[in-house]
Amino acid sequence: MTLSIIIVNYNVRHFLEQAVSSALSALKGLSGEIIVVDNASVDDSVEMMQNMFPHVQLIESKTNLGFSKANNIGIQAAKGKYILLLNPDTLVPENCFKTCIDFIEKNNDVGALGVKMLDGSGKMLPESKRGFPSPWVSFCKMLGLHYVFPHSKLFNYYYLGHLDSNQNQEIDILTGAFFLVRRSILDEIGLLDESFFMYGEDVDLSYRVQKSGHKIYYLADTQIIHYKGESTKKVSLNYVSTFYNAMIIFAKKHFSGSKKSGTIMFLKLAIMLKGLLALIKTWFRAFSFIIIDSLAILTGVYLAKRFWSIWYFQTEYYYPSPIIWFNAVLYTCVWIFAFFIQGVYETKFKTASLLLSTSFGLFINLVIYSLLPEHYRASRMILLLSFLWTLIYAILSRMVYNKIAWNRWVIGVDKRKQIVVIGSPSTAEKVSLILNASKIEHQISKIISPTQITSDPNYWKELVAVYKVDQIIFGSPNELQDTFGLSMNQVLSFINLIPAPVEFKMITESGQGIIGSPSKNNPGELYTFEVQYNLLQKIYLRQKRIFDLFFSISVFVFSWLIILIQHNKLKFLSNLYEVIIGKKTWVGYSKEIAEKYQLPIIKTGIIIPNIGMMDHHFEVLSEPIIRNYAWNYSVWMDLDICLKAINQLDQ
Repeated sequence: MTLSIIIVNYNVRHFLEQAVSSALSALKGLSGEIIVVDNASVDDSVEMMQNMFPHVQLIESKTNLGFSKANNIGIQAAKGKYILLLNPDTLVPENCFKTCIDFIEKNNDVGALGVKMLDGSGKMLPESKRGFPSPWVSFCKMLGLHYVFPHSKLFNYYYLGHLDSNQNQEIDILTGAFFLVRRSILDEIGLLDESFFMYGEDVDLSYRVQKSGHKIYYLADTQIIHYKGESTKKVSLNYVSTFYNAMIIFAKKHFSGSKKSGTIMFLKLAIMLKGLLALIKTWFRAFSFIIIDSLAILTGVYLAKRFWSIWYFQTEYYYPSPIIWFNAVLYTCVWIFAFFIQGVYETKFKTASLLLSTSFGLFINLVIYSLLPEHYRASRMILLLSFLWTLIYAILSRMVYNKIAWNRWVIGVDKRKQIVVIGSPSTAEKVSLILNASKIEHQISKIISPTQITSDPNYWKELVAVYKVDQIIFGSPNELQDTFGLSMNQVLSFINLIPAPVEFKMITESGQGIIGSPSKNNPGELYTFEVQYNLLQKIYLRQKRIFDLFFSISVFVFSWLIILIQHNKLKFLSNLYEVIIGKKTWVGYSKEIAEKYQLPIIKTGIIIPNIGMMDHHFEVLSEPIIRNYAWNYSVWMDLDICLKAINQLDQ
């Protein structure tokens, strides 16, 4: 047998499906096998493999063994002359394996090789070729000097920026996403070091291959898609700690003397510095918009006060400064809170959420204004002018941000996506069904037969310009090949021509999902037929918790009256306490019901969603009603149910 492909999977069922399917196509004409090692996935990866690829060897682990140990299990079961470690979030073209095998067999001094990798937008991933991470190389990368001097050997040796990415090159380090190695070398130097749970094992294996006297090559003659890319989630403290501790393991293993101690000391310092930077970056991402919004709203209140004082009272000193600043801080806090609970600070938010939260903030401010003592009030006109300022600022600031970040003049990111489908009309119908299930606002602007597209860059530019395209979605690889004769090699050449910021995506082989990734800095993106419940989203869970607190406060204020209509008064008081501390929610369902109907797991509800519609006991719970509650949840649902069941808060 020539080639054994080892794929370690952990909870990426749809990406795995695409990877295995494309690998099987690329194996045609070669003697080979695919071995999938599942690291205790909790999704339906195992069931999918058993149903769709029954002839592919599947090894199930009951625990997450980590990348190294799982790959070793696959290697031990392999029979091929060559071993390929392949990530499950990859897509390989038909000629990939043959090109690699031909090259390595013609060059006896080559012990291992990797290929050019593209992210989900067609851009080359720099980790396709890497240099040895010496202290200086790591230091330059840590400081980001490789961004400043991308083609410098001195400052960007980590990604070998001085080497032409379109030429086959000898390199130092391969990535574990695509690592082709001779089996004979593994027999000589040993398998992956299981001291590395995740990260670092590819550096260690590359280093040992070189020390055995064999060369490592980057092969530009073929390329693959690697959806997630190296930069996914690298701002997390967990990644920083895991990655640099893996490098410490490497240093302890391969270095000695002052080089060993110096490298370890540097790496420990790097953990602290990178950890601090990651923390700052995380906090900056989380609070930068809040801080900017706060300063802008405060400025708006001050300008509103100044304008109204001069225009109406003929003096800018009409309102005492302490009162103005008290009102300004109060208004600002309310609007920021309204933005927060409505999800304006989420990665994705709707334009309606921005407008609603600004208006809701005005309403709350008016209520608070009416409750304040007379000497703490400024003027309703200042509040109204501040509202107009906040609304205009919020709209313009988001439009400018989205223009800078996405090159689109939109307020939120709920703009209806303009889709071009490369495939048949049935492909377009399937795309629409999947996007509807995923709650993606979209319009299929054009369906193009693969036989009509060309490699002319102007064709793609005109296509994007005319239809204002956001995404180009290709049919599944087998459909493109079998129906239209379009190979994955051609698809890869086409996506290189798609102008930014248009995204490239593809339907999975089973037709159950659409996968892709906007860039190397984003995790793989997935749309599926699986129901996208509102109660799985942070914004709705946050709103639900805030509703629980506000309703509890209202119930507490009027408890002297509400308690009279409760049958079990002690249970009512107990429920009120448990909701306030977050142990229960006013409206919801049990964990048993969630598992039975495969619904999002939430806090146990005191009142169930179908109250007032039928018997409220769990034994006769209406599945359609409870499922609709989880799917279309809003705080208004909770309010309506609680008011209807106001005499049943003792359940």
